[in-house]
Amino acid sequence: MSLIFESVSIQKNPNVTATHVLLVGCGEYPHLAAVGFGGLKSLTSPQLSAGAMANWFLSGPDAMPIGGLPPEQAFHNPDAPLGSLVMLTSPEAPYQAPFGGEFQTTRPTLINIRTAYSEWLARLGSNPNSRGVFHFCGHGVSDGISQYLVADDFGISPDDPWSGVFHVSNTCQTTIRKTAASLFFLIDACMELSEDLINEIDTPKALISGQRNGPPQTTEWAVLRATTANRLAFAPNNGVARFTNALLKALRGHCGKQRAVGVGFDVGVSELRDATAAFLEFSQQSITGEHQKLGMAGGEGNWTVAMHVQQRRPSVLVDMDVQPEGYRPVACAFMEDTARRRESKELTNGPVQFVKEQGEWSYGTNAKNNVYAEQYYGRQFLTSAVHTCRFRIP
Repeated sequence: MSLIFESVSIQKNPNVTATHVLLVGCGEYPHLAAVGFGGLKSLTSPQLSAGAMANWFLSGPDAMPIGGLPPEQAFHNPDAPLGSLVMLTSPEAPYQAPFGGEFQTTRPTLINIRTAYSEWLARLGSNPNSRGVFHFCGHGVSDGISQYLVADDFGISPDDPWSGVFHVSNTCQTTIRKTAASLFFLIDACMELSEDLINEIDTPKALISGQRNGPPQTTEWAVLRATTANRLAFAPNNGVARFTNALLKALRGHCGKQRAVGVGFDVGVSELRDATAAFLEFSQQSITGEHQKLGMAGGEGNWTVAMHVQQRRPSVLVDMDVQPEGYRPVACAFMEDTARRRESKELTNGPVQFVKEQGEWSYGTNAKNNVYAEQYYGRQFLTSAVHTCRFRIP
């Protein structure tokens, strides 16, 4: 498999506490035309989405030989440093790592995903302090209840095309009986209802086999899905998928909870889900047509285990504009801290954004030559990842 990174600590002691990452981006699907199921087609976003996730994990100090980006821009977890990162993508193309070097990724056929997944589990082992992150971007379908993910060789066998599909929930249930590590499943795929799947006699299996009656080794695990049951997930052509893009924006300094011990802010599933939902909605403000709605997080545990740790207080993206839009040429938006220090931005070219630490802020709008009276919201407590304000001018 395509092992892009392995830490020196893991090389010396494979059982040391670490974060192990498995990224899968299925986009080529060369056999879809032969079977013609459900209008599925090749995708451009999965490879780019997997690469964007890899860049975030590998740009921090754990993987960079010198320096690395701060926690507001790249992965950081002092309790479980980055131990390994494996990436499977299609079309198969070299991946340029932030620390230098070119790596050929492995094609995500079902057998290759199974192999990489088993190796990922072996790396996680029985260490309850380690973290496992599994990110999948590609086609997904649903039977109305469960989600199934589609490997890149779907349809290679016309007599049994669904042999290239695996069951998400059953994979999770098997996995939690194989490792004691905390687990994060990030699924960037559709959950569109597939009548072809419903009409199949045999149901696609999990990635690994296991028994339902075994006691879980871990009770700290979560699945965060890009969308809800029977709905689509979206992506721009030749761009990162909407869910992955929102997820990365959330991780770059916009969520976290004060650590119980030590300095910093833990980013667990609860904080990550809320911030990702906010950025997903914000990114779709100007998009016409159906908006993607983030799925609810599933799993079990208190969800206080940190996947990522911020060093600074999380930031809020404050987006401001005036209505009617005809006032924009004379309008300004502003924000003030508790010391009444003001930062202003003109609205001539449309909405403006401020990035400020969570906390107490005052903000408002005024106009050149006092065309309209100043609107002012004093001492507002801003804690969400995104705060949007539209000032209505009388």
